Amino acid sequence: MAKATLYNNQGFRKRIETLRQQQSQTPTSKQIKREMTDNNKDIIIESLKRRIRKVEEENKQLRNQLKVAYADVYQRI
Repeated sequence: MAKATLYNNQGFRKRIETLRQQQSQTPTSKQIKREMTDNNKDIIIESLKRRIRKVEEENKQLRNQLKVAYADVYQRI
């Protein structure tokens, strides 16, 4: 059957348009994957931010310990 025949028949045409509208409202697998990827990115970003804060705090503590160690060495001289 040719496309022209389907679209010239009003019953078929309405059914095709209804199905197209339903299909456009349903998310595609690409859209679902993109949403999952965006969610994963957000989770990874938050995890990395927490890790950065932890490393910065550890760095700060180590710098303070180094200052104390330098002070001890200086006093011994």
